[in-house]
Amino acid sequence: MRRGDLRTSAWFPLLTGLALWGCRSRPPAGAPSQSKAPEALSKGPAVGPRSPGIAIRVAAQGGPVRAFRLPALVEIPNAVRGKLPPVERVVGLDIESEFLFVSTGKRDLLALDLESGRVDTVATGIVQAALGPDGTLYTADGKRRIVSLARRVRFPWPQPLGGVPIELFGATDQRLVAVDPPKVITAAADQPSTSRNIPVGGDVAATRWGDLLAVATDSGVALLDPVGRREPAFVRLEDHPRAVVFSPSGHRIYVARRTDPGLAVIDRYEREEIDGVPLPTPAATIRLDPLGRWLLARPTVGDSVWVVDLPVKRLTGAVATEWRADLPAVAPDGSLLVRQNGDVVAYRPDSLVATGRGKGAGADFWGLGQTRTRPTRRRPSRPPESRSPGGRVAGWPEGTFSEAERFLPPGLPTTPRRAPSCATCGSTPISTPPCAARAAGRCRPDGSRAPTPWRWAWCCRCSR
Repeated sequence: MRRGDLRTSAWFPLLTGLALWGCRSRPPAGAPSQSKAPEALSKGPAVGPRSPGIAIRVAAQGGPVRAFRLPALVEIPNAVRGKLPPVERVVGLDIESEFLFVSTGKRDLLALDLESGRVDTVATGIVQAALGPDGTLYTADGKRRIVSLARRVRFPWPQPLGGVPIELFGATDQRLVAVDPPKVITAAADQPSTSRNIPVGGDVAATRWGDLLAVATDSGVALLDPVGRREPAFVRLEDHPRAVVFSPSGHRIYVARRTDPGLAVIDRYEREEIDGVPLPTPAATIRLDPLGRWLLARPTVGDSVWVVDLPVKRLTGAVATEWRADLPAVAPDGSLLVRQNGDVVAYRPDSLVATGRGKGAGADFWGLGQTRTRPTRRRPSRPPESRSPGGRVAGWPEGTFSEAERFLPPGLPTTPRRAPSCATCGSTPISTPPCAARAAGRCRPDGSRAPTPWRWAWCCRCSR
């Protein structure tokens, strides 16, 4: 066997390069090429539009509840049903469950169903109430009893709270956080409550989910986990903190100081002061936009509000207003609502241009929320007598069937909605007996009602 140097063909480097080029990573089908990346980065982050806003007006002296569309502050006729007695304050508005929670002068907490107009008493003799991030309502009375309302179910807790709270926060997993200095109590309906000590005398704020508390002290801000999963921390500040508030995401804490103008900003995770928000003078109270875009600060002197654009830390301007528990505030659609000379005025925070005014509405209470849009169902074009496998009647034009009548169990007749009139009295038949129709209030003034897609019908007037 002959041994010697291994000869390499001159084509070997070229073939190796071609093989490596063929094995390169390729983008998936339909993905944009790398050449388009700089163009995509230059456009900046895509921010979705805000949801349409709605303002609920609750008469302080009692009466019907009214809804207004933002930002024009135009009343929406017949959007809300029901009446309320004289009200002391609005606890919260839950758009998902369509409930409005208010407290009366007799310390009764009422729940108004915005759809049906029904008013129920959740608890009596309450001292504190709060609405949690998942829509759960918590109430505490003078005897330390807790009542919660979740998914339209009222539940009195079996064990009392460890104290009478001065502040109440709702947390995740249907837990509540109660502040009763010098301790903070964390409780749940199915778990024993736990308590931890906190500094006394300072302002207390909680994140939206109730997983962290910020307590203002004489020399800084104390950070405390109510559940005890993290060790307490302390961030020292040069000036005495006056008021604290969390950002909506909970990653920053804005602190108003007693003598220094502007606000201090603390990073929750770094646990240190990172930057500040410049203001002309010290602030007494601070509030945040639900999306974290706008900050409202109250000067120590005068009745006005400073509007700060947080992303750029720029003071937009000042608006004269009276400060109460509900207003001034920024709605989910970005409208700023303030009280001025007995009226309620809506502004654009970026330009401070008035967009709407409610005459004589300053004495009433207001709750802000966003409209819940329900998806529309698209119907396929089929013959009138056809039916889909799921039992859905198809082929009729929009408005032929009501929302509940669009889905029917298989096997039912598919008579169109415009059924023939009653042969006796000439009114339009319906699909329910007359007694049930009258009890539900669904008969027309002439005794008739638009029918539902059933073969057998009754008449409201002559019961034929």
